[in-house]
Amino acid sequence: MKTVLHNVSRKLLLAGGITLAATAANAQMKIGDNPSQITKSAILELNSTKQGLLLPRLTDFTAINTAIGTDAVDGMIVYLNGAVPANNGVYMRKAGVWVKIASAADVAANWSMAGNAGTNPTTDYVGTSDAQKLSIRANATEAISVQTDGKVQLKNVAATATDAALDVLIIEADGTIVKKSLPAYAFKSLLTNVDASVLTLSTTQAPDGQVTINAPIMDGTSTKSYGFMSLTDWTTLQNLAAGNSLTVANLITAAATTFDATKGAMINYNTATKQYELSLIEASTDRNGIVTTGAQSFAGAKTFTGTVTVNGATTLNSTLGVTGATTLGNTLGVTGATTLGNTLDVTGKATLNNGVDVTTGNVNVATGNLNLTAGNANVGGTLGVTGAATLGGTVTLNTAAANSETNNLNVLIQNATTKNVEVKSFSFDAIANAITLIKTGATSTGGSDVELLANTAGTDFNIVADGTAKTVTFNLPNASALDATHTAVQRGVVSTERQSFAGSKSYADSVAIGSTGVANSTLQVNGSVAMTIKTVTAAYTVTGADNTILADATAGAFTITLPAPAAGIQGRIYTIKKTGGDIDKAVTIMPGANSIEGGSSYVIYNDWTFITVQTDGTNWYIIKK
Repeated sequence: MKTVLHNVSRKLLLAGGITLAATAANAQMKIGDNPSQITKSAILELNSTKQGLLLPRLTDFTAINTAIGTDAVDGMIVYLNGAVPANNGVYMRKAGVWVKIASAADVAANWSMAGNAGTNPTTDYVGTSDAQKLSIRANATEAISVQTDGKVQLKNVAATATDAALDVLIIEADGTIVKKSLPAYAFKSLLTNVDASVLTLSTTQAPDGQVTINAPIMDGTSTKSYGFMSLTDWTTLQNLAAGNSLTVANLITAAATTFDATKGAMINYNTATKQYELSLIEASTDRNGIVTTGAQSFAGAKTFTGTVTVNGATTLNSTLGVTGATTLGNTLGVTGATTLGNTLDVTGKATLNNGVDVTTGNVNVATGNLNLTAGNANVGGTLGVTGAATLGGTVTLNTAAANSETNNLNVLIQNATTKNVEVKSFSFDAIANAITLIKTGATSTGGSDVELLANTAGTDFNIVADGTAKTVTFNLPNASALDATHTAVQRGVVSTERQSFAGSKSYADSVAIGSTGVANSTLQVNGSVAMTIKTVTAAYTVTGADNTILADATAGAFTITLPAPAAGIQGRIYTIKKTGGDIDKAVTIMPGANSIEGGSSYVIYNDWTFITVQTDGTNWYIIKK
């Protein structure tokens, strides 16, 4: 029997030494020369032609092992400079112990990555010398296992994804491995090999066998690029394509089913006839629709530009506006205001119980009298009265000719005794100088010669009337907070003097400080900037009044808690620097809520180390350290 293997060529490279290389995932920091040229794959890059990386120099591992404790620090590198020169060198932490990085002499005594010369196959070999199997791995995943009896096991052989011919390895009876090309379908069953290249599939079906083909049905409930159509869907499409796919249904009245009153029609699908139906709605005072031959009531203003003929009695309960000629062949009863913009011919009796407005044209009574028993008569054109006119109701003048006279004027007044309208002379100056009294709270002043003054007295805008001095003073103070010269907070204006302000202030545009020009940024400061700084020696909760915090952990480790991130403090920045306590007394920074730099806390061990954090309203992020 021949064993078939995929032709996967692997080269086993073993090295007795480890080369220190600076290869990491994401470039974050570069120190030294050419700071603008950053290597993408380096998380920390050092660049210099005169300087090197000076590792921590330890005399022994006692103190550092105590600091490590149970932490997983595999990969940590230090330089041992102890009392025994032979043991000194670069050490790396691996599997919980310190391992010396091999020298060139150590490498020569082991298998080289470039191969070894002068080997003896009788005595030199790669493998184990005890009863343990040999494991060959890549990325810590075992690929080949050599058992203690010499048998070889392939642990992870990938399957091919192509149907082309494959090169495979065949083990002959004597153990020799040879290459052979085989088609991919040699490793597949018949049915799974049916693909686009096979046009016809024939099979002999046994009495109890079957061949099942599953195909999806397009139901619109999920994303499908293909599938069968159901009979119901086919019937619906067939009806839409037919000439009778849309019919007109019966008129919808107020007693009909629920519908949208803002639309004059609606379209429904009749599941029985498989057709769409257009239903028209009867118009009324609360819905849009069509005009029918039955009795209807309408809402909203209606304008008719042509002739309107009314053959029956017409009663108007509100204003009637007529801009064209109107002929009434029967009784016209008007109980509300009526506005006529043109001729009104009434052949029958007309009774007007309310106002008649004539906006243009004349009202002529050739014979008889025009009697208004109730309501008003508003004439928009000329009113000519040749005889006595008795007005028993209100007289309204909508317009009057302008007059430039500034001295005496003739005015019409009614005599209280005779009720007649009389002409009187009136001085215009009496109106111009008619100030009689001004009151402001408990004080007041009067007369026609009151003087208006401006001042800054008080803590808010106020008006003071002085009856003795005949003055009214408008006080608008300068705005101020509590300071050395103000004992109370003042609302007011911004002056040209030194001021302090109370309350939060928001600026919708840019601000420039120390400059008379337009700000070149959202905030431009031409000069020094002072921010609050404080020292803490124990647990502390940061407030909105803080900026820079010096954390002295000399007396013991403690925690600093940041404000909980929220929309109200989005963008806020704090700087925290550890100034004492050594690495044994750490300062832990808590985010208040959610996370800081993606974690639940951030710890500073080394003195003189700082971080600057900023919140986006949800979490805290380190923006400088």
